[in-house]
Amino acid sequence: MEYTVKIFPDPEGDDDYIAEVEELKGCSAFGETPEEALKEIETAMKLWIETAKKHGKPIPKPKSQIINEPKKRFNVIFPESLLNDVDEYRGKHGMKRSELLAAAAEQFISSGH
Repeated sequence: MEYTVKIFPDPEGDDDYIAEVEELKGCSAFGETPEEALKEIETAMKLWIETAKKHGKPIPKPKSQIINEPKKRFNVIFPESLLNDVDEYRGKHGMKRSELLAAAAEQFISSGH
C-alpha cells in the first residue's frame, strides 16, 4: 500500500532524520540518512499494521487510495452514546466520522463476521 511518508531532519538537531506515516498515527522511524529513515519506516509500517490487526483496531487506507475511490453518501442512525464514543475515538486519532466508520466496517467484514 502507498501510504504518505514524510521525511524530515530531527528537530532536536542530532543530524538524524525522522520518517512518519501520515495516515498511521504514531508510526515513525529514524535513520542517519533520509534513505535509512525510509527503509526503517517500511518495517515500522508492517509492525504498526500487525499490531492494529492483533488488537482489532481500524487500519486507515492510504490517502491515494481513498482519494481515487468513488464515494457514496448515506444516512446512518446511531444511539447518542455510541455516536459520542465514535466522536471521542475519531478525535483522538485524527479521523473523520466517515473515515472511522468505513475503516470499522472494512475491518468487521474482513474478519469474517
